[in-house]
Amino acid sequence: MYLLNVNTQQLEDIHEQCPYAILSHAWGAGERDYFQKIGTKSICMEPGYEKVEMCCRLAQQDGLDYVWINDCCADANTRGTRSEARISAYAWFQQAQVCYTYLGNVDGDEDPREKFSQFRDSWWFQHSWTLQELLAPKHMFFFVKDWTMIGTKADLVDIISDVTGIHKDALEHPERIPCFSIATRMSWAKGRTSTKEEDRVYTLMGLFDVNLPVAYGEGETKTFLKLQNEIMKITDDQSIFAWRSVAGASVSSESDALGILASTYECFVECGDIQKIPYDQWSEYCGEHFHPKKLANPQLDMDPSCRGLQATLPVRQRGIDLDALLACARGPAIWNGSKYITDLKKAGLICIRLQQSYRGYERAYKCRLETVTINDFQKFGLQEIHLCTSQSSPDLGSVPAYLEWLVNGLS
Repeated sequence: MYLLNVNTQQLEDIHEQCPYAILSHAWGAGERDYFQKIGTKSICMEPGYEKVEMCCRLAQQDGLDYVWINDCCADANTRGTRSEARISAYAWFQQAQVCYTYLGNVDGDEDPREKFSQFRDSWWFQHSWTLQELLAPKHMFFFVKDWTMIGTKADLVDIISDVTGIHKDALEHPERIPCFSIATRMSWAKGRTSTKEEDRVYTLMGLFDVNLPVAYGEGETKTFLKLQNEIMKITDDQSIFAWRSVAGASVSSESDALGILASTYECFVECGDIQKIPYDQWSEYCGEHFHPKKLANPQLDMDPSCRGLQATLPVRQRGIDLDALLACARGPAIWNGSKYITDLKKAGLICIRLQQSYRGYERAYKCRLETVTINDFQKFGLQEIHLCTSQSSPDLGSVPAYLEWLVNGLS
């Protein structure tokens, strides 16, 4: 890992963990990678290099000897280094002692709390990569155009939450981010853009603690399917299926149906209040309210011909389609010290519409996410069905036995 020495402004290849500051910013016109020019006399003339100098000055004031800045410390001309920076960025921001966030289009003479403030409209909130840069650091300071500090993340948490839709707990307590449902975390990416469409997916890796090989040219949809497949290998959160279709989604040629996986994170924009239900709570709930059938050891198996998942879910017949309940609910949750707990007597379970095709059951196109309350549970019973992923989906591979409940419910 290369760090910039704030006293010499020279790069050093650091192999041991040491305290450092980190800079978050949006690149301006003419700005580029400085890696090859660090240490040369002409570096000070480069557009935007004053950010590097100011970051070093701030770090010195905070008693730190090193900073990490993407413009300087990652060689954009080397594929391996560029890939490492994308894969490791969340961890690097998480491990930094402090993050300085520079908002180049915000003036220092305004109140960021005003309804139409420049702070609320800053382009920094619109970039894909700055999502993880906002979430990962514990300590963050915001600076405006003239490098006046206007507050910390803790000071501005109400405004940031309002602008981004991110729960205040996630902003104030980064260690709780894994406790939020997959659907909720996906919703935090709404409204953000990137130059390369695949980067809209790569920026989400850190939020789910997964890694993908960086491969540009595959497109956002294929990359996003890969991300979901990696997530399913390490989680028991069924909210990954709790999305709604959006305009432009890939649709099956034989019917108005979609695979069980979303084609873009934009399918989750309305999922900011979806809570995952822990398996022990879901198991008890299903045993109380539904009628399980005698199914022999349900397993999560890939069908190589249909590329799908065998699932046991509470379902009800709706014409030729099925309504299926997921182990997630819409509504508030309370932090109990280790996880978020939802009162299922008051919340509504997430219900998705499934449509049968020659490949099995797929998501019905243009159907909104519905919620089902306890009054309608008598219409549901557990049933084993085959769920289809997208035709272009990569293989899921093997899944650990302890995660088999993910789409199987109860036997």
